[in-house]
Amino acid sequence: MYSWRAQIGVIAPSVSPNIERDFARFAPDGVGVATTRIEFSGNPIASELQKMVDRLSITASIYKSMPHDCVVFGCTSGSLIGGMDFDKQCCKTIEEACGCKGLTTSTAVLEAFSCLETGTTAVLTPYPDETNNLERQFLEDNGIHVTCITGMKFKEPRICYISPETVYQHIKQLNLAGAESIFISCTGLNVLDIIEDIETDFGLPVITSNQSTLWSALRHSRVKTRIPYLGKLLTL
Repeated sequence: MYSWRAQIGVIAPSVSPNIERDFARFAPDGVGVATTRIEFSGNPIASELQKMVDRLSITASIYKSMPHDCVVFGCTSGSLIGGMDFDKQCCKTIEEACGCKGLTTSTAVLEAFSCLETGTTAVLTPYPDETNNLERQFLEDNGIHVTCITGMKFKEPRICYISPETVYQHIKQLNLAGAESIFISCTGLNVLDIIEDIETDFGLPVITSNQSTLWSALRHSRVKTRIPYLGKLLTL
């Protein structure tokens, strides 16, 4: 059986394939991943993100027919837009809909900060200022001091088309003064292949949405495989 170690469900925003690609690439042997899509316009503003979250229950119910070790809502901004504990509400929605352990990317990010024992961070996102302000507040309310949060201005029609090289160049321009870590937010971004370079070049641990989501889903499924290529977090 392919999923002899664990079976993980991933609910991915419909406009981006990157989180499911990252799980498919890096899930350890014996870990099965079943992905479904949740409808999303692709515009990361609060009203559109809430429309997506409103579909979370019906989407998660797909996993009711087969046991999973956990089912994760793979969207950072969508799982935090309601403020403090909104991620926990999303987890509960998943659990009530399918009977499996529920996780979200925002929950995973908070767990990653705790595991790395880092309380301050510089944040890079592809979001507009409105959403960045909500993310800053969510992190601050959960005890993570945000030294700066910067939204990338990009010409691509979708977040998923932003190249890793573009993200790296924005990291070079990020104000890292006082930061103990770098957080690259959004499951739509393709950045797992540059985590090692960023940690080496800037001397800080890196948390990304897809990396932390994979790490959390594995750990909650009691799979402790280490993947150093994905940064310090995946060595813990």
